[in-house]
Amino acid sequence: MKRKVLSIILIWLCVLGATHSFAQKRKNVREPIRLGTEIVAKDSLKQRRGLSQYLIIPKGEVQLGMQISHVSLSSSNSEYMLLLNSIDANGAITKIAPFVAYSYRDNRSVGLRFQYSTASGNIEQGDLDFLSDDLNFHVEDLHANLTSYQVATYHRSYIGLDNKGRIGLFSDLMLGYTNSKTAFVYNSQTKDAYAKTSQVKLSLHPGIVVFAMNNISMHVSMGIGGVSYNNTKYVKGGEVVGTRNFSKANFKLDILDISMGLAIHL
Repeated sequence: MKRKVLSIILIWLCVLGATHSFAQKRKNVREPIRLGTEIVAKDSLKQRRGLSQYLIIPKGEVQLGMQISHVSLSSSNSEYMLLLNSIDANGAITKIAPFVAYSYRDNRSVGLRFQYSTASGNIEQGDLDFLSDDLNFHVEDLHANLTSYQVATYHRSYIGLDNKGRIGLFSDLMLGYTNSKTAFVYNSQTKDAYAKTSQVKLSLHPGIVVFAMNNISMHVSMGIGGVSYNNTKYVKGGEVVGTRNFSKANFKLDILDISMGLAIHL
């Protein structure tokens, strides 16, 4: 029995020795990456403005993650329905977006994202009052539902804020295609009517990233608008009854486009 134990110990020591020797050889071949190292620009001898660039995402890194967003509104706690009296309304928007990204150079990456979105809104009853006795409207049993699918590619630029490689800012330039279906139901004639929209959009999404662990990060981003082209078809009873093509440029903070995400860095 003692000989077996000694044999196991000797074999384990040999394995540890071989592993240590292999690690020493790899260390001699390539210098280890140290996150938080300041990245010096090629024109560093010239006067330049801006934040110091610290390494937070090294070249060759792969990211796998998911973004989640949920916003709910209700007439009982909303501050944006001052013109509505005796209203009973609620709504919710949920977005789920898995993504994969590759860092082609330090603090720069490109990625691919798929997003599924669903939104619903209901107004049981309400009175619309434009501060005049001649402009009063009553609505009831109004229901809206939206479902959309998006595929997008994006380029992300990071700015490391500390010399430990833990906290950074980023900005996404995203090009995406979205296909959505929207239905408004307010009487029996609108039950089989809906609108289908195809959209191509170029948008900006700044955010902040924090590494909770060495290989796991959390981030928050917000859309600030962009440029889009839209094609909408109105369908009733299975037939297209109208179409609309329009383009739009809009740049502002969008509180309905706030996403929280979790990523694994390989």
